[in-house]
Amino acid sequence: MMADSLVETTAPATTSAAPPMGKALDMRRRNFFPFPVLWFSLVALEISVLANPRIAEADIWFHLRNAQEFLARHSFLRADLYTFTSAGAPLLDHEWLSELPYYFAFQAAGLRGLLAVYLVLLWLIFAAIYYLALRRGANAGDAALVTMAGVALGSYSFGPHVHHFGWLCLMVLFLVLERFQRTGKGLWVLPPLFALWINLHGSWVFGFVVIGAYIVSGLVEGQWNNVVAERWTPAQLRKLLVACAASVGALFANPYGYKLVWYPFDLFLRQKANLDTVIEWQSVDFHSGWGKLAMFMLLVLLAAAWFSPKPWKLRDVLLATFAVWASLNHLRFLLFAAIILVPILAPRQQLFGPYDAKKDKPWLNLAITAAIIAMIVGSYPSAAQLQGIIDTQFPRDALRFIQQRQITNRLFSWYDFGGYIEFYAPAIKTFADGRTDVFVYNGVLNDYIKINAIEDPLELLDKYKVDYVLFPVDKRLTYVLAHSPGWRTIYEDKVVKLYQRVPEAATMLSGSL
Repeated sequence: MMADSLVETTAPATTSAAPPMGKALDMRRRNFFPFPVLWFSLVALEISVLANPRIAEADIWFHLRNAQEFLARHSFLRADLYTFTSAGAPLLDHEWLSELPYYFAFQAAGLRGLLAVYLVLLWLIFAAIYYLALRRGANAGDAALVTMAGVALGSYSFGPHVHHFGWLCLMVLFLVLERFQRTGKGLWVLPPLFALWINLHGSWVFGFVVIGAYIVSGLVEGQWNNVVAERWTPAQLRKLLVACAASVGALFANPYGYKLVWYPFDLFLRQKANLDTVIEWQSVDFHSGWGKLAMFMLLVLLAAAWFSPKPWKLRDVLLATFAVWASLNHLRFLLFAAIILVPILAPRQQLFGPYDAKKDKPWLNLAITAAIIAMIVGSYPSAAQLQGIIDTQFPRDALRFIQQRQITNRLFSWYDFGGYIEFYAPAIKTFADGRTDVFVYNGVLNDYIKINAIEDPLELLDKYKVDYVLFPVDKRLTYVLAHSPGWRTIYEDKVVKLYQRVPEAATMLSGSL
């Protein structure tokens, strides 16, 4: 039996063949502050540096409004309450549980609270990635450097996003499966994990992709060039299948029933306008910075496959292939690719020598780590700094003007402004917001795209009886309205312009003159 086989047997020789880092991480062997912890503090510092400026996330505002409504009504949202274009339309608040921690944090500490939530989530996700790389035999330095590359790749999705809760669940799944491979125990965690996951985010589908790769790769045994696989024992396979079936059943422990289970599939089958329009669903552009990072990871992956003497487990081949395909097709899955690829690539690097726990200097490790933590804490942005970032992206002053004028008529705004207006000015009914699915089904999103692309914009604004338009100063629609006799500017600043429809009589008079 191969030393790095998928299945651990009870034979003494196989049991003793644990990875060196796995021994180092054993609580009975390591010192009180080992060198691998110092390495991860550098990863945490990188996460903080890249995450701090990403507070200006458009979707977080309607998530906060959803949580606010849920807590006020003590019932789950089932219809749109915020817009005049889709009022009363059926709604699945499919990320309801993820919205609550953000809302509580915002109530407690404002924007600093939002930042704290997603920083903690990112630290936990990448700590699990780093730990998994160590468990699979990577040197601490190699694991840290590859994890830092994964941080850079996944930083496209940094910010107060609810999907980070889903990726954290994915890492728990990996750790459970890894433990099952070593000990044959722990699969009882999967059903409650998926019951939680489906209420947090729709990425639970990726969890079943991972379980499927583990199961399928254990249905065969052999070696094909540098790819190896070992068959599950009947007892192990039975446990996996039972846990998988129980996890499928656990998905229905949600307030929306089968509709929430079906939602991820509905996204790809019925929401074409969403996939074609929203930037994070676009494929990778290799001319962009993110595209270059993705290309770098691909080259490292190919180099590791070609030069590394370490055999590839069939499971890793399946998962790496899927991760590359998913991330190149959709930008939002670059973080998923980092999650999959880092533990695969890190054990194949040999930039640093083997870790020797006997030569470790725990007090020095602690001192350096404390200094890094002090840097993280010291660089934590103030509320004013975070508000400054928000104000460069969202129309705070324009919204104050609207509220002072008590404007509550129909407002057409830039798509990213929708949730912000709904949270800070709930009396205003917006045109659309980031809950894209609601507006795909009734054609509102297609009409928004046409207006933004200057395809009959004035006619479509008439169709929806829009009274006011709030748009960034550098957009084409802003130019069109500025040169239209039917609209006039009533407010402008460095971020936006607010236009009001000119009464028809005034327009006709202007035209006759």
